[in-house]
Formats: sequence, structure tokens, C-alpha cells
Amino acid sequence: MSRRPPPAANASLRQEQPTRRLVLGSAAAPLLGDTKRSSDPDPVAQASDAWLARRAEHERLGRRWQQIESRLFREHNWPRLSRVERKRFPEKHEMDDLYDRMDALHEENRNLLTSLPALVATSPLGICGKLAIAAIEVCPEENEEAHRLISSILRDYRALHGG
Repeated sequence: MSRRPPPAANASLRQEQPTRRLVLGSAAAPLLGDTKRSSDPDPVAQASDAWLARRAEHERLGRRWQQIESRLFREHNWPRLSRVERKRFPEKHEMDDLYDRMDALHEENRNLLTSLPALVATSPLGICGKLAIAAIEVCPEENEEAHRLISSILRDYRALHGG
């Protein structure tokens, strides 16, 4: 994540709606369950669980960032303020902190995503974790067919294994 999220003109409309990626990640969360209970935990399930948790935190922080920015636009004509004027607002510092944390979460997940294909799932939870991450990473707007395929595989797998 190399730049700050752009201001959204319709942020107030989307503020309360979860993204498709968050919904897919949330749908996979029950599949991952408590991976610490097993005597021989699947490292892929644990890695996927960590990835999904970071993703959920990233989404939550992004919504908070948007709420702050929307209010600053509405109440203080934010785009017309200079950088010096913006620094006077405590919200600017909170936005910077949020962005820094979001950037760190993004980098951690990028690094894990790079290594995830080399890890071998040893349980259904690990397979579901990999599929959930793939469904999130394959953006439906960029590759609708692949996204639908991965989502259907995850759905079918859950149905077969009682998820």
C-alpha cells in the first residue's frame, strides 16, 4: 500500500456497508475456527486465520479513516485547507496513525501471501483458509469468472465438510 486511500465522494453511502471481500473473509472465519485446539495444528490454517484477522482489522481501520475524512470534508472544507492548516486538527494525526497501521497490516499480509503457496495445508481448515484468501484477493471487478469459481469451490467445500 504505497499511497493513502483516495477520498470517496460517496463515502457516506458506503460507510455502513461491508465490502464483498470482508463478507467472504467473514464467511470463511467460522471454517478456520480455533486452530489452537488441535494437537497438530495446520500451519496453513493458522496463517490464513492471521491473514483474515489482519484483513478484518484493515477494513475496520479504513472505515474509521473514511468517517473522519468525511466529517472533515463536511464540517471544515478539508480539501481547501493547506497542509499547515490540516496539521492543526487532531483528526489529522489520528488519520495518519490509522494509515500507518493499515500500511503495516497490508505489508504483513502481502508477505504472507507471497509465502502461502509454498505452505502445504494438512487439514480442511487450511484448504478453506487458502480458498478464502484467494476469493478475497481475486477481485470480482478484475476477474469475475475466477472470483466466482473460487467462491463456488469454497461454498461447495463448506457444504461437503459441514462448514
